[in-house]
Amino acid sequence: ETRPYEKEKGAVDDLYDNYIKKLYASLRGLDGKAENVIKSARKDFEYLPKHKEKKPLIGIVGEIFVRSHKFSNENLIRKIEELGGEAWLAPVEEWIYYVNRMSLRKVLIKKDRSAIIEFLLKEFFQKRMEHRYARHFKGFLKTLKEPDINKLLQKASPYLHDSFEGEAVLSIGKSIDLIERGVAGIINAMPFGCMPGTVVTTIMRGLSRDYGTPCISIAYDGNESPTTEIQIEAFMNRAKEYNAAKGQAVSS
Repeated sequence: ETRPYEKEKGAVDDLYDNYIKKLYASLRGLDGKAENVIKSARKDFEYLPKHKEKKPLIGIVGEIFVRSHKFSNENLIRKIEELGGEAWLAPVEEWIYYVNRMSLRKVLIKKDRSAIIEFLLKEFFQKRMEHRYARHFKGFLKTLKEPDINKLLQKASPYLHDSFEGEAVLSIGKSIDLIERGVAGIINAMPFGCMPGTVVTTIMRGLSRDYGTPCISIAYDGNESPTTEIQIEAFMNRAKEYNAAKGQAVSS
């Protein structure tokens, strides 16, 4: 969230790398000071010199690994930033909570009481730990508050029923959530030939039609392609035009 607006190029990456090392050392040593590191990081990131103009916000959804792994997606986030945008990446914990929810649904059908209690306790402590660390960024990170999995499934339901299990229903639900939060475009990052990704690609045409937001799917096969660069450039131009038109509509 900070890097697209840095005044001194490389300052954010240097600060981030520094705090990753500090956090790793704290967790590895089990000194109980990880929260102190996080609080200090928030202050340093908050006070970095930044430009004030807002850039088009681009949501990234898709297959969990490809969208999150910079080598697999050919540094998609940095390409968005180089073309004048800011990226909002769907978080990894989305998949963890989704797997929990689907597992809970199955044990509820089986009426396995011990398994039900186990899943509820696991999710309780996962969310408690997440809140413990995330609360230090409240008021600073707009990407901090993620909707409950049930809400994402509900948002996706007009396009894809939640009985169709897997990443596709999450990508659709998260895309709608991101559109409602004001993104200027959505990129679906997927492995080449991925069936859930192909399903999302098809449904996204309907999303783009219904909401007017530019959407694109990019398939990655491990080989860097100049075609991908051209696709992203063309998409970013559309997103900027959409963002400008949206801004004019609001101001008028």
